[in-house]
Amino acid sequence: MPFYHALVRPGLLTEPQRRQFAGQVVDVHCDVTGAPPSFVHVLVTDDHDGALADGLVASVNGTIRAGRDGAQKAEIASRISTALAAHAGVDADAVHTSTRDIGASFTMEGGVLLPEPGSPEERAWVAG
Repeated sequence: MPFYHALVRPGLLTEPQRRQFAGQVVDVHCDVTGAPPSFVHVLVTDDHDGALADGLVASVNGTIRAGRDGAQKAEIASRISTALAAHAGVDADAVHTSTRDIGASFTMEGGVLLPEPGSPEERAWVAG
């Protein structure tokens, strides 16, 4: 369910850099939240329409399951911005990353609604 969309200036990243960055996004999300890697989706597209704000070379918007605390969201955003900046050879301030919460009752993986983070249902679900 977690979905990250990176909008980048055209030519900023090669195809191998895009794949490596996408893998890092998956690693960051799973490391911070404990989500299975197969749940995390990443899309990298070029900004051919000039939608990026002045001074930015990339923007990453993540839609994640609600229930993550502020520290988790800040860590996700910081690590993703740092990863993209490293691949692009730019300062992390030129990359903006944000997350948006979606309630678990509106999210599915494998045809199953996801439990709320930290709930007894989630613990049972993770256990198996």
